[in-house]
Amino acid sequence: MTDTTLAPPATATRPEGLPDDRVVDFDIYNPFDGQYDLHKAWVQLRDSTQHAIVWTPHNEGHWIALSPELIGEVFSDAARFSSRVVLVPKSTAGEAYGDLLPLSLDPPVHRPYRKVLNDKLYGSAIKPLEPKVRKLTAELIEGFVANGRCEFVHEFAEQLPLRVFMELVDLPVKHLPRLKHLADQFTRPDGSMTPAEATASFKAYLKPILDERRNSSREDLLTHITQSKVNDRPMTEDEAARLASQVLVGGLDTVVNFMSFTMSTLAQAPEIQARIATDPTCHHAAINECLRRMPLVSSARELVADTEVDGVTLRKGDMVIAPTELYALNDAINDNPMAFDLDRKVRNHMVFGNGNHTCPGQFLARMEMKVLLEEWFARIPSFELEPGQTIRHNGGIVGGCQPFVLRWPAG
Repeated sequence: MTDTTLAPPATATRPEGLPDDRVVDFDIYNPFDGQYDLHKAWVQLRDSTQHAIVWTPHNEGHWIALSPELIGEVFSDAARFSSRVVLVPKSTAGEAYGDLLPLSLDPPVHRPYRKVLNDKLYGSAIKPLEPKVRKLTAELIEGFVANGRCEFVHEFAEQLPLRVFMELVDLPVKHLPRLKHLADQFTRPDGSMTPAEATASFKAYLKPILDERRNSSREDLLTHITQSKVNDRPMTEDEAARLASQVLVGGLDTVVNFMSFTMSTLAQAPEIQARIATDPTCHHAAINECLRRMPLVSSARELVADTEVDGVTLRKGDMVIAPTELYALNDAINDNPMAFDLDRKVRNHMVFGNGNHTCPGQFLARMEMKVLLEEWFARIPSFELEPGQTIRHNGGIVGGCQPFVLRWPAG
């Protein structure tokens, strides 16, 4: 790793008058303390205090919402918590990502831009992709099933959703490594470039593509963006570039990690595997329980004005992180929340966010998960982690799972 170019101060000065018990030593990009489980790390933080909100000096200093009620408010109350900046550190990653559309816009301004995405990503618009997703899923699994093992992250999770996404935007698969590296600079930066440089690189890559698509007869998402209207006028070149950049960042990360969390968890639960393999009627419950148990996004919002929350004053311009992990993993929201339970009667979660910026890619993600379970368990009904491994997660705005090996009886 190169020396970081993000250059945020290691710590920030705490807000004046903030008592010691409101301050935590918690870095969302490296939240681990003696273990490497992302969800346990967040739960340990939550359980370390009785407060609904705490402050950390890491990443230029920001607040962290801990109670499910407050997490819900941060996502849904744009009058107090703006989406103008959604990442920390605010001055680097936050301001750079704030250039992208529509996540950086609050309602009602965001709505026409969001509609452009919804037209291609919601419900029936995604259904025609399923045969292609199923064919690719089967091909990938057939490529390693006879080996009796696979390194799941590289051989499957980084293949299926990313190649499907490249089909959706009609871009060459060979460009994936370049684009994935750029997207990671926002969610889990490695210090190889600043977020502003990553944004500029996305736009430089997209400019000739969007110029060509503007008069194209293609039917992909990027063409749709360039040819769409907002507020009854054609979208400008700058707007199209900002919206397309947001699409690339959002489409190149989350499902990869969600699949990796899912399969590493199922590999350690043979009784759950047996039910999924023998009873297709439980697939829907399995997908929803995976979503509930393994949320992985910790997005931020910016304070619109001075606001009192849980007995402390948050100042205009302050940043507050709302971890979706702590909404679902609270026993006031879900009974026995850390357990993976196919028979759970109620599943409450915010894995796709909440409010005006609920993830538009959720229908594609659900479909890909459905196909994964169906095609995987049809060929590999029982599998486990190869012995000697320690499952390690990554922190970040979007949590991740480091590579791991699955094995099963060959043949």
